[in-house]
Amino acid sequence: MNFHNTGKLVDPRPDSAPHERAPDEVKPSRFQRDGLLVLWRYMSANVLLLLGSASLFIGGLAPFAVIAVAMVVASFADEASGDDDTTLSDGARAFCNFNLYLSLPLISLLAILLVLFAAKGPSLLEWIGALWITGYLFALVGATVAHELTHRSSKTARLVAQILLGFTGNASFVIYHVHVHHRQVGTYNDASTARRGERLRTFVARTLIQQFAQAAHVEATRLRRKGLPVWSWHNRLIQAHLAPLSILALALIIGGPAGLLAIFLAGLLGRLFHELINYVQHFGLVRVENTPIRPHHSWDSYRTISNILHYNLPRHSDHHMFATKPFWQLEAPDGTPTLPYGYQTMAFIALTPPLWRWIMRELLADWDERYASDAEREVVRARGWDGLA
Repeated sequence: MNFHNTGKLVDPRPDSAPHERAPDEVKPSRFQRDGLLVLWRYMSANVLLLLGSASLFIGGLAPFAVIAVAMVVASFADEASGDDDTTLSDGARAFCNFNLYLSLPLISLLAILLVLFAAKGPSLLEWIGALWITGYLFALVGATVAHELTHRSSKTARLVAQILLGFTGNASFVIYHVHVHHRQVGTYNDASTARRGERLRTFVARTLIQQFAQAAHVEATRLRRKGLPVWSWHNRLIQAHLAPLSILALALIIGGPAGLLAIFLAGLLGRLFHELINYVQHFGLVRVENTPIRPHHSWDSYRTISNILHYNLPRHSDHHMFATKPFWQLEAPDGTPTLPYGYQTMAFIALTPPLWRWIMRELLADWDERYASDAEREVVRARGWDGLA
């Protein structure tokens, strides 16, 4: 198996010459030293799923122990881990695919244990711990793996993606993400691009409504073009609701009303965690309608653990340039706007609006100067977004 490491960083301005990345520009990652470890590290998210399931099986306050591990590993340890730009050759395909599909039975186990946990009548504090760890893992693993599989062409991959998204009730994702977000990213009407000055709560409300509405519009247009009725089983958005409704029904059968409430609240919390990451990924970035999508229309982060746990989703610019590229081959390209911290750390910062605005104001000013096209700068000025975060 071949492992590839690229280590160049260039100034995005066209008149600058490429230069080798200085040693202090990216902290070397200890994970780059061992090729086998580079491959096996992608089991980490599923290991967290097993730990979460074990905590629900043990009961009591055990979920808080896993929450503590997740917070430390995905935030503090992430910042200490340094940056990483390792890619894997196609020889890693079998292992990586197996690990992706393994997430579905593990997520299902987690959900079943949550339902059984809730049926025992836990205390309020125990409820909080169980819902927190389950919702967090529904987002971290379920939504992230579903995102990866959404971009696959096989029916099996799409089916698994829909089931995983069912745990967070996100029936519109597959249609919206492929047919809308990847075409409209960075534009004013994109539901998943947070606008400058837009508060998190406003963004969440807008994106939940617009994602569904835009997916419904795409599907209605497709069916009318084929001469098929919109309100029929031909509608993929209607089909997609089978997963969350089935999950809720099974939760009611297994755990009664308490089980139904638990899986609903955990799914809602997971969806909010998912949209929190969406808020970070494109915040404040601008693209003129009908212009090509470029690497500078996404915020990247190359922190090692962030990329391990999110299956390289923080290498977001390369994903938007090559949407079907498998996660293990996503690169850390030269000259892209980069966040100062890992994804989870930035998500925590977004929950503190004054700190978020202070950090993003400087980053957006730099983006306007170094990355934006003249037309994009004009859009920023026309909307009164100069100096706004």
